[in-house]
Amino acid sequence: MYCEEGNSTTMSGTSGMFKLKPFYDFDNTQIELPDCMFKMSNIQGNSSQTNSGEVDPAVAALECRQEAILADLRSMETDVASLTSKIQPTAQVKTPAPATSASQSSSNLVSGSGLHDVVIYANPNNPPYSLLVLYEQLKQQFRCITKVHMHSSISSVPDKLLGYFNQNGSQPLQRMEAQLSITLIWKNVSQGPEMKILANCQTPIQGEVNILRYLSRLLTPAYDASDDIITVANIDNFLDLASSTLLKGSSKEKAAGVRSLNSALGRGTWLAGNSPTVADIAVWSALHQTNLAKGAPSNVQKWLKSCATQSDFRTALSAVA
Repeated sequence: MYCEEGNSTTMSGTSGMFKLKPFYDFDNTQIELPDCMFKMSNIQGNSSQTNSGEVDPAVAALECRQEAILADLRSMETDVASLTSKIQPTAQVKTPAPATSASQSSSNLVSGSGLHDVVIYANPNNPPYSLLVLYEQLKQQFRCITKVHMHSSISSVPDKLLGYFNQNGSQPLQRMEAQLSITLIWKNVSQGPEMKILANCQTPIQGEVNILRYLSRLLTPAYDASDDIITVANIDNFLDLASSTLLKGSSKEKAAGVRSLNSALGRGTWLAGNSPTVADIAVWSALHQTNLAKGAPSNVQKWLKSCATQSDFRTALSAVA
C-alpha cells in the first residue's frame, strides 16, 4: 500500500497512502566507486626530505648521531687490536701437590687455608652419639674447635651433654688456627638433628645419618671413595637401616632390624668390611638411643663389646652411660 513516483502501485484497487522519491536514478546518475579500501602517502623514496625537498632536521640529527657512534666503535676496535698485539694472555693450569700425610691432606670441603664452620641442632632427649665417635676421627686429620650451647627452648641439659665435645684437656685452639669448627646447640628439634653450613642461604641437612654422611666425607679417605662398590653399598644399606628402621620404625620394625643385624654380624666382626666404618657408628648410636642395645641377640652383644674396645667409641661411651 505505497506509491513511488513514476511507478504507482496499488493494493486492493486503492491509491497509495504516501509517496517516496527514488534514492537513485540508475539510468541518469553516475556513481563513482573507489578502486582501493584506503589511501596512504608514499613511504618510499628519500624519507629525510620534506615535501618541499628539504632535509628533515630531526632525521639529519639522527644520522649525525649514528655516524658519531660508528666512529667511536671503530676507534675502540683499533685500541683493542693495539693492546692485543702488546699483551699476549697465557693460560696456566696449576696441578695441586699431593698430600704427604693424613694430617696435611684435606678434602675439597675443608681447605688448609680456611675454616669450615658447621652448626648442629640436636634434641638432648635423643642425643646423636655418632657425632662423638666421628669427632674423635676428625680430630686426627684436622685442627678442630668445638662449642656447645643450650637453646632457650630447652630448660636443662645434663652435664655430660654440655661437655659433649671434650678436647681431652688439651690447649684449645684459636679460631684463626682451626680448620674445622663444630658448634652444637641443644634445641627442641622434633624431626631429628639438623646441620647448617651456610646459615643464610642453605637448607638444613636433616637427620643424624645424613649429618654423619656429610662429616664422614671430610675424612681422607671418605667412606664412599672406595673402589669396592659392594662395600660402599652395604655401608649405605646399614645407614638407611639405622635411620629408617632403628630410629624411626615401629616396634615390630625395630625388632626385625635387630634380627637383621644379628644375622649380618654372624658373618663377620663388623657390619661392612674388616674394620669399623661409618655404618658401625650409625647403628651403634641408634641402638643406644632407642635402648635396643639392652637385651640384644648374642651376635649384636658381641659386636657392641668389640666397639667398646675401639678408642673412638670409648670416648663416646662416657656420654651414653
